[in-house]
Amino acid sequence: MKTSPPDILSNSVRTRGFTLIELLVVVAILGVLAALVAVGMGKAKDAAEAMKNTANLKQITMATLTWAADNGSRLPSPQYPGGMEAPSGVSDEDFFPENYNLGESGLWLDGLVFAQLYLKENKDGEVTNYTVDDDGNHLKGTLFECTHSVKRFPKEQNWHKHSYAMNANLQYDRIYDQVDSEDPYLTEKTQSNLLFAPNALLYIECIETNVVKFENRADIIDTIEKRWDGGKVIASYLDGHADRLSENEIPEEDPEMERISSRFWRGVDPAR
Repeated sequence: MKTSPPDILSNSVRTRGFTLIELLVVVAILGVLAALVAVGMGKAKDAAEAMKNTANLKQITMATLTWAADNGSRLPSPQYPGGMEAPSGVSDEDFFPENYNLGESGLWLDGLVFAQLYLKENKDGEVTNYTVDDDGNHLKGTLFECTHSVKRFPKEQNWHKHSYAMNANLQYDRIYDQVDSEDPYLTEKTQSNLLFAPNALLYIECIETNVVKFENRADIIDTIEKRWDGGKVIASYLDGHADRLSENEIPEEDPEMERISSRFWRGVDPAR
């Protein structure tokens, strides 16, 4: 009885494994999946950073409003002395609020607002071991540090550029009329005169400056592109809430003329 020869070709097909092309296809698929996972993880990390820094800016905002409540409902000036000068015969120390000059910059984040959150006094009321420097090293590890910026730009050593900016465009009031000021927007503002707190910007991210006006909108948009890859920047408002804003949510119309823009940048309607 004759037997059929083994199916050598069939066995070869079954046992030869993957071809080089098949292996390349598998590797390519795994590479695509790994890239998708990496992108997803990157977005998740960015979202976590955004949540953390939004919460931090909210605390800065609440500290600012607390300072205002303790100082006659006046918001601190974005910069001291800024445009203001002490009246004749009155010293700067007697005219400007306590801790306005912790750093030579006079910036809100180097003085008043930082002091509200971090300045500690000993039992004799003296401040010890506290230094503000030009590179903002005192901001490291504090609420004023945008941790996402630090990770995105690790070579940037000026911590002021890793922080936030105060809106100086809020409409000035009678305080300006009582002082000699070259720039009324760098004076303190009476909070009760700013009628649209839920809409009025107080702080926002800006990698170029720590004091912004409507004219600096392009710098804020640049921050969206560089710090958040075209996503959203973190901002906070006079009513204390903080949120994230995309480019189209930041009014670009003249705040002196357009209502929504005026309420956002100035805290009042255009006619005021």
